Amino acid sequence: MSENLPDYKSLKRGWSVSLTFALHDFQSQYLDSILGFIWALIKPLVLSGVYVVIFSSVVPPQGEDGESLYHFGLWVVSGMLPWFVIQESIHRGTFVFLDSAHLIRNHQVPLYVLPLQLVVSATISGLLALPVFILLKLLLGGGVNLSYLSIVLIIPLQLLFCFGITLITSSLTVFIRDVNHMVIALLTIWFFASPIVFPLEGLPWLLQQYWLNPMVSITSLYRQSLLLGCFPPAADWFWLVLHVSAVLLVGSWVYTRVQAVITDWV
Repeated sequence: MSENLPDYKSLKRGWSVSLTFALHDFQSQYLDSILGFIWALIKPLVLSGVYVVIFSSVVPPQGEDGESLYHFGLWVVSGMLPWFVIQESIHRGTFVFLDSAHLIRNHQVPLYVLPLQLVVSATISGLLALPVFILLKLLLGGGVNLSYLSIVLIIPLQLLFCFGITLITSSLTVFIRDVNHMVIALLTIWFFASPIVFPLEGLPWLLQQYWLNPMVSITSLYRQSLLLGCFPPAADWFWLVLHVSAVLLVGSWVYTRVQAVITDWV
């Protein structure tokens, strides 16, 4: 395989193949279940309900600017929405080259399609969780806002961010199998070092470097547009685009240097 990045025509074909694979992967998760795709809506609804109850009643916030406890539960859920997608993308994508050895050896698809299709599949699941969150918000007294349109820009950036990271982890895992264990540990640390279930003010040891954490801008974008009903500020967009660009550059650099020999190692 060429060590150069694919051209526009190849990328367009790769995206089409990735989307087809992603839809198949998504469908296969519910193929043998009685309720089928309904589970794709039930799971986020149940998880959201659990988080609202836990963080509204069992772990009430301290000094939340007068917001109700249920609003804090929604605040937590809005931070979990992107985290579920990112975690699933990275966790499943890390081993994708090893799990797809038969496709790689037969040269049936471009290699980058394999991590991309898992990211797209996770993104589809994340998209199905959005109307569930909006419904939950409406049931708890919230409204519908034009700021929801911001999600049209947030989702593609989030997808590219996940793709960049999975390019790195999946490429390295082919040669260093311990990467999978490192990824699991780092995801745990990343979760608790991010303002997902705790306000940023509750993580004072990270305040000075908080913008270095991509989850800060991602969760802020979700909360501004879906929960607070306002269009996110330029600073959030700037930092997310910066992080996306950085991981894509690093991911592309790693991928182009190992893609020619991946077939020999899987």
